[in-house]
Order: sequence, then C-alpha cells, then structure tokens
Amino acid sequence: MLRASNITKRFNQTEVLHDVTVSFHRGQVHSICGENGAGKSTLLKVISGIHRPTSGTVTVGGRTYHGLSVREARQCGIIPILQDPTLVPVLSIAENLFLGALPMRHRLLERGRLHRQARKLLE
Repeated sequence: MLRASNITKRFNQTEVLHDVTVSFHRGQVHSICGENGAGKSTLLKVISGIHRPTSGTVTVGGRTYHGLSVREARQCGIIPILQDPTLVPVLSIAENLFLGALPMRHRLLERGRLHRQARKLLE
C-alpha cells in the first residue's frame, strides 16, 4: 500500500496542494479526477519523486519518505502514467514505459527482459 499523508506543495507563493491525504492499494488501477488546476498532476509528481513536497510524507510498504527520488519511487514500484506523458516516438511502448530505467547489460538493451517486464507491468 502507498499512502501520501498531509501533502502540501508550493511553487514560490502559490500553494498547489494543501494537506492532501490519499491511499493506493497494490494490484489496483487508480485514477485521480478533478478540474483543471486542481493539483492532480502535481500530486502524482510528488508521489513518483518528480517533485519534492513542501510538507507531508509518502509511505510505501511501511517505509516513510519525506520526499522520494524518482529512483526510489521506481524501486518501490511506483510508475505514474501522467495526463500528458512525454513519449519518444521512435521507441516502442515497452521502451517508453521504462525510459530512464531500461534493462541493460554491457551497454546493450536486453529486449527479452524488457518485454517480460513490460508484459508483467501491463498485466
């Protein structure tokens, strides 16, 4: 289970998230809905380590973080699918899913491992 507790995020003087608490359960698909500017993408970016919260914590598997890094989030299995994903058109879906964390061996892409990981993630 992942729990974001009392998350506040400010960009300069603008408070984008105020004391947000939400829980997500493993093996379930979740969506966050709301009006434009409601903070949906910012919340996902805080949970996935793209943004550091101004205050609050993220707890994953019993371990509490005051701000995950992108690497830590991925290691915890947090892979957000943002509203406006940045995709590389010349790469496959699997390659885009693991962009920045491609399975490599001796500087070569391990395509079999990549496809197995992508299939598992998509299932």
